Amino acid sequence: MQIFIMRHGEAEMMAESDMARHLTSNGRKQVRQQAEWLKSVGVNIDKVIVSPYVRAQETFDEVNAVFVDTLRGKKELCKSITPYGDVAIVIEYLSVLNDEGVENVFLISHLPLVGEIVARLVNQTNTVNFYPSTIVQIEWNKSDKRGQLKHICIP
Repeated sequence: MQIFIMRHGEAEMMAESDMARHLTSNGRKQVRQQAEWLKSVGVNIDKVIVSPYVRAQETFDEVNAVFVDTLRGKKELCKSITPYGDVAIVIEYLSVLNDEGVENVFLISHLPLVGEIVARLVNQTNTVNFYPSTIVQIEWNKSDKRGQLKHICIP
């Protein structure tokens, strides 16, 4: 299974709540640039898992626009991938998707969770500095519970 993990784009500092923070104009630009890279990889994304936070939803909207609205029907909101979500739940869900035959997953989430997911999947610590809009590609073999870091795309 190929897993693409993205941190949302640059977000405004102040908002009514952390959940309500919007992307900045620079954040939207970063996301589109990263989405162009993802599109150039030529992967057929089977499932997109997105945090319910506003900045993650806006990140998805920008990526989906680059993919000419082909990802909308593949999107799933997931409360387990908010900033302090449970890595074990995420890994278990990825395992279920793998069992269902899903080959390519795209996940849009937040710090610190994105780093924790990558560390768990590749069995290492301190693997990636997740700047806003960073995308990491992991090839994950569920049977040996080991992933290989294939690519890091930093804006």
